[in-house]
Amino acid sequence: MRQILLLLFFSAALFGVDPEVAKRNAQIYGVFTLIPPVVAIALAFITKDVILSLFIGVFSGTFLINIVNENVFMGIIKGFTGIVSRVVESMADSTDAGILLQVLCIGGVVALITKMGGTKAVALWLSKKAKTGVSAQISTWLMGIFVFFDDYANALIVGPIMRPISDKFKISREKLAFIIDATAAPIAGIAIISTWVGLEVSLIEKGYELIGETGINAYSIFIETIPYRFYNLFILFFIVCTALMQREYGPMLAAERRARRGELHSGKTQIQDLEDKTLEPKEGVKLSASTAIVPLLVLVIGAFTSFYF
Repeated sequence: MRQILLLLFFSAALFGVDPEVAKRNAQIYGVFTLIPPVVAIALAFITKDVILSLFIGVFSGTFLINIVNENVFMGIIKGFTGIVSRVVESMADSTDAGILLQVLCIGGVVALITKMGGTKAVALWLSKKAKTGVSAQISTWLMGIFVFFDDYANALIVGPIMRPISDKFKISREKLAFIIDATAAPIAGIAIISTWVGLEVSLIEKGYELIGETGINAYSIFIETIPYRFYNLFILFFIVCTALMQREYGPMLAAERRARRGELHSGKTQIQDLEDKTLEPKEGVKLSASTAIVPLLVLVIGAFTSFYF
């Protein structure tokens, strides 16, 4: 649901306008066109709420457009109505509507796999392979790679399963959190099928339309960008290196030394249990890896077939 809201507001704010209008606005407002993204990014850091920050960022843009010819009060009103009209226009666009359906379908497949116990079955199988601290970290990394379709599901599935294993081998909670977090988003960002792909393909397509290029295959361009996503690739490689070399740096080194003494997390830090019970398999379901592998294969093959044929 979060990705869908981001898609709605992102598309409406950035691309819900004719290229000529965008060019004219750039000439009129100049450097002030940077206000919406600056506001959104700053509020995201301050409030820790991406949706609210993005909404206010969009509103600052529509308010800026309307304040030129109106008073402040009318600028506020037309700013809100402008958001609504742009979202409606975005929803009416066949490409955006198709992407929303794609995200919903992927979410449905993820929910189905989760409730059938497929993801948990694979995760439990990998956790049994952990015999040392190094293999426990590598197993956590591999598990994160497998749950490539959504970064939120990745963290909520991998964390609870691997936490007892990492505790057993005296791996600090900070290191476990780092491995999970540094795997979840990067793998979702380079996976050929994920809840991120729909939004990214939409942004690529709309971006090309703004410069007058139409009829391009946005998904092919997305695939071509994967080798250049250096952060995603390097951080995934870095996790393996630190696990195999058993080398830590800075605060992580202090955390690992503390964990070796039996203190898995700092006494100064309040650790919360944030397990999401909605990701638990349906009661009575027999756990089997095939219930995850088969649907994912069908999803990937079907996606490639539909994109290219």
